[in-house]
Amino acid sequence: MHELPDTVALDVVILPPEPIIELAISANRILLAGNPGGAIRLGKGDCLPHISVAIFPARRDDIPGITAEIDRISRSCSPMTLVIDAVAKRRTGAGGIVSSFHVPRPEVLQLFHKTVMRSMKPYTVPPTGPGMFVGDVSASSIDCLYRFPKTSTYERYSPHITLGYGDLPELIPGIDLPVRFEAKEAAICHLGGHCTCRRVLARFSLGAGAPTGSH
Repeated sequence: MHELPDTVALDVVILPPEPIIELAISANRILLAGNPGGAIRLGKGDCLPHISVAIFPARRDDIPGITAEIDRISRSCSPMTLVIDAVAKRRTGAGGIVSSFHVPRPEVLQLFHKTVMRSMKPYTVPPTGPGMFVGDVSASSIDCLYRFPKTSTYERYSPHITLGYGDLPELIPGIDLPVRFEAKEAAICHLGGHCTCRRVLARFSLGAGAPTGSH
């Protein structure tokens, strides 16, 4: 088992099904082909494509309580029918471009987000710096964690699947948008650089009971 720091940068996420994970990895490889030094390399092992629900710092000792709470919320939530409708792009503070799959926000996902945010509030602690993350992180990664509650929650919550750095074409060979899929799984992840999901700490089946696995 990987030793966690005293304060851990966590992300509660929706994990898309296998075909969508493969789609995101394929799009990421297109970006990396044009930018071989790209800092985000998606994969099924240590950099999972995901839809962030709540990003926050928490104490390592509180993770069992957090896991139990996310389990409870997940059991009460049915699987979600979601759609990737476009490639979205945003410019970073350093002038780069991050591409992502935009996911419209259905009521069921918004409710899941709001419920998780409220339930995690008692567990949220002040950030402690780079040591909260897996591996080396940049100042922008830490800033993302700091800013999430103010810029990306509640009415400002904008679900998406980050694909990587670079300007992904609107029309991608082999990818015909919109793509509809059913999300059946949530997870708690330990964040790495660029707020990637580097380690899955616990998984949950939406509407189906206890965690399907933990590490």
